[in-house]
Amino acid sequence: MAHPLAGQPVKKEDLIHVDTVVKDFFRIVPNYEIPEERVSFGTSGHRGIASKGTFNELHVAAIVQAICDVRQEFGATGPCYIGQDTHALSQPALQVAIEVLLGNRVKTRVDAHREFVPTPSVSRAILRHNANASEDTIADGIIITPSHNPPEHGGIKYNPPHGGPADTGVTKRIEALANEYLQKGLDSIQRFSFHHLVGAHESAHCGCCHHEEEKRVAPAAISVEEAGQYLEPYDFKMAYVKELPQIINMKAIQQANPNILINALGGSGGAYWHAIAKEYNLNLTIINSDYDPTFSFMSYDHDGAIRMDCSSPYAMAEVVKSLGDHVLAIGNDPDYDRHGIVTEEGLLAPNQYLVVAAKYLNETRPWEGKGVGKTAVVTGLMDAYCKDSNHPVYEVPVGFKYFAPLLFDGRIGLGAEESAGASFLQHDGSVWTTDKDGIILGLLAVEMVATTGKTPTQHYADITAQWGTPVFQRVDMPCTAEIKSALKGMNPSDVTVTKLGGSPILNIRTTSLFEDQPIDGVKIVTDTGWFVARPSGTENLYKMYAESYLGEEGLAHLMEDGKCIIEGLVTKSA
Repeated sequence: MAHPLAGQPVKKEDLIHVDTVVKDFFRIVPNYEIPEERVSFGTSGHRGIASKGTFNELHVAAIVQAICDVRQEFGATGPCYIGQDTHALSQPALQVAIEVLLGNRVKTRVDAHREFVPTPSVSRAILRHNANASEDTIADGIIITPSHNPPEHGGIKYNPPHGGPADTGVTKRIEALANEYLQKGLDSIQRFSFHHLVGAHESAHCGCCHHEEEKRVAPAAISVEEAGQYLEPYDFKMAYVKELPQIINMKAIQQANPNILINALGGSGGAYWHAIAKEYNLNLTIINSDYDPTFSFMSYDHDGAIRMDCSSPYAMAEVVKSLGDHVLAIGNDPDYDRHGIVTEEGLLAPNQYLVVAAKYLNETRPWEGKGVGKTAVVTGLMDAYCKDSNHPVYEVPVGFKYFAPLLFDGRIGLGAEESAGASFLQHDGSVWTTDKDGIILGLLAVEMVATTGKTPTQHYADITAQWGTPVFQRVDMPCTAEIKSALKGMNPSDVTVTKLGGSPILNIRTTSLFEDQPIDGVKIVTDTGWFVARPSGTENLYKMYAESYLGEEGLAHLMEDGKCIIEGLVTKSA
């Protein structure tokens, strides 16, 4: 059941105090003896909250120092491209990260215009660089972002030379080394302070240089002159914008020039949308593109939190209301790796838009033999469409990192996550990004309108007319640590019932169809739907996903049966 405030405009009294959040980042020193305060990489890097001692100066410094220590092990021998989103903690974290990179003599590519740099722009920059790099100049990247999480959160993730999210082997290596530095403290980290580098600070967008703790910065063995040589400005934005015709039919969009609303949602790609409109002379109405780390223009999410989740109908309520006479609206999360597509019918669910995108791309791109990548919780409509159109499906666990090698070598044309993250190949079948790109998914929707005269919602209606209309739901279920542990170690044989939601169970598995990789949970499939349960990595809850072709009543029945199976695991083991 949704929170009473869900979908309502955020109240002023619930906004964060930016100065307090930033001061906590520098003031609070995490305690290694408390497990929750250690460095911990999830599916998208390390995330936390400064006031809770889970995302602070020492975390960022330790992680970046660990990256500097071992990046050559992953193939990185050249520059590091660094970007950041518009969360309040992203600005001081960016400063700390750059200082550690300079202290370790790593060539650091920062935005030449002191602007924010979205996740897809960093991924694109890495791949652009490495396409022509020699062995001793291979690039990697760091992105400062907690994704769509609430305004007080901070995060940092590492993208190795393939341009996408680091896999588990890489993150475990970084995590272990970073925790060693966490134990030793800031004095163990090589770091060059911006205070010693005249003009360098202007090269990075860091609106809040809080360095009352300057005495805690250990001096690096590098001169001012040398440090200046390692900080290199880079035009992330225009390099990205000018290459868009390689992946999107910009000519068709220019010719039709539909009336499109871009709600930038205060994220890191606001300036990119302005540049796209100017470069291609498009009819884009762009709102909420100013920097506002409180995200005061948002609506409350399903649980009453301020969450910049462009896939949530509650968080996107204000976007839906502002559609007006625009043919569609596009929204993105703070680091622009997710997309939200709104038409007059409302927000199109990611699972709906992604199958539309797959079908449209396969019909309009000159690709041959390309598969479709999907996580274990993407709609079964994708499988039905791909089976009938003879496109192979690569089903992987939840996490875009599993798509990176498949996009990199061109085995899949599209990699799609249920949580509104996706990327696809360029017209010629070569890789665009190996991380999620919310901008191109938005532009693809515009291209659909321009070339077909139909919105993505209308395209989805065509798909369901042929392959049926499923209903989907994801719910976070509070649980005990025992249930989480039992779910993580679950075996298919632990399910003893033969029906789910009234339909016979056809398959039970704890691994993905592609390469039998653990999905950290269980997937149960029937002939009328499916159910997935996965434990949260940080909280005492598990995530339930379900899809049914028997309507809302069938979905509720399926979810209830699935819940009984998961919560019955502890009873059986007792």
